[in-house]
Parts: sequence; C-alpha cells; structure tokens
Amino acid sequence: MWTDVDGDGTNEILVTLSNASQGAWLAVFNDDGTTKAQGPAVGQGSRWRHQVAAGPFGPGGEYEVVDVLTPHIGGRVEFFGLDGDRLNLAGQADAYMSHVIGSRNLDMAAAGDFDGDGRLEVLLPTRTLTELAAVRRTIDGAEEAWKVDVGGRLSTNLAVVETGDGRLAVGVGRADGVLRLWLP
Repeated sequence: MWTDVDGDGTNEILVTLSNASQGAWLAVFNDDGTTKAQGPAVGQGSRWRHQVAAGPFGPGGEYEVVDVLTPHIGGRVEFFGLDGDRLNLAGQADAYMSHVIGSRNLDMAAAGDFDGDGRLEVLLPTRTLTELAAVRRTIDGAEEAWKVDVGGRLSTNLAVVETGDGRLAVGVGRADGVLRLWLP
C-alpha cells in the first residue's frame, strides 16, 4: 500500500512481512527501500496480519494504519500509529474478519466516513458474515460504532462508491444470490 504514513508529503510503502517462526508484522519502507518502521510480529508462525487501510483514524485525526489480525481464526481489528521507527498498537476490537480462508475475495473491508459524522470507520463483516460493522478509534482504543444486518450470509467483497454529493454507498453480494445495497 502506498501511503504517507509520517505526514511528510512523500508516500511510503506499507507491507506485511512474515516468517515461519514469528508470523506476520507490518513494515513501512521509504521509496529507496530502507526500513522506516515496523510493528510487532504476531509471535507464532502461520499467523497473518491483513492490512486494510491507512488514514486519519485517530481520535484527534492522527494518521494510523489498520489491519485485521488473524482474519481467519481470530479477527481482531487493530489500529497502529507511527512512533519513530515503530508502529505501536493504539486500539483494537475483536470478532471481525476481512476475508474468508480459501476465498479469492480479499476486499471484505473498506474505510470511509460511512455515517457522515466526519470520522473514518472501518467497515467489515462480523465473524458470522451476517452483519457489517463499523469500527472506529476512540480515545480509549477502538469500538464498534454501529452495524447493519446483511439479511443473509455475505459472500463477496465490499463495493463502495461515492455519490454525487460526497456520501458513500455500499454494496455486497449474499450467498443466496441477492445483491444488498445501502444508499445514503
């Protein structure tokens, strides 16, 4: 992901790295390939962090990176802030997923101001795939701000479009073949 993690006007490269003993961790590289920052490793092999977004998620508008830790088995949304050469955990919320194991649908999460309150949320399915939840950062960590019923089991990526007036519309496909839309 190309994003300006440090706010200096130049994009850095955000990646997920992994190895067999420590599992995955987030890393930020400068455009010349040098390491700028790293986050903590999962601490166990075969465990993944799925980076999903970066932006001003912090309660004061601080720029943060968002991932889903072990999306197949744990499903914890994590928000990381840059502190020198470290990405530090700033907030987390459990019981969400960004994709289903074995699926080619890897974009079951999106970020935006979905409720029009001026703050970014991460929108993603709950573990049951029957609801979409909006998770946002708070002064104390992170919380589920609201959720909507899918009306069945979600089976596709999230599709998000900006309407002519700047609001966001969301669409998902369900396992029963129904396309579900939420319009502003």
